Amino acid sequence: MRRVYAFIVSVVFVIAVMLPVLGDPRSDSFPLSTYPMFSGLRDSMASIDHVVGVAGDGSRTALPPESVANDEVLQALAIIRGAVRQGPEATEKLCRQAALWVYESRWENIETVEVLTDRFDALAYFDGDKSPMSSVLHARCLVEES
Repeated sequence: MRRVYAFIVSVVFVIAVMLPVLGDPRSDSFPLSTYPMFSGLRDSMASIDHVVGVAGDGSRTALPPESVANDEVLQALAIIRGAVRQGPEATEKLCRQAALWVYESRWENIETVEVLTDRFDALAYFDGDKSPMSSVLHARCLVEES
């Protein structure tokens, strides 16, 4: 009798594990997952909100997260995205804050700071073409003592 009970319990568990396979193939169900956030088709274009330092010769350098918040990349990204969503006043304030950080950090070659949303083709980017497909300038400010 114990064997029959064990067999029935095993069959029920196997069926429970296999049920997601019979459902929507795009679903993300426990215990089997197709990880649709990674396996689904995605657009190769990516929009990146970031803060950039511009040197006198026109060369650009992405400023580190410390220029906006602290050394946490995702916190800095959240602050930049929030400022972009809030509009010109918030991006101008963020720009001035980053410019003051550049000034105090003595980045002598950086003359201006820009808050941008750049759109990149991710496939081309990782193939070596680092130039944005399009760019939206939200704020620009001079690096100087404030």
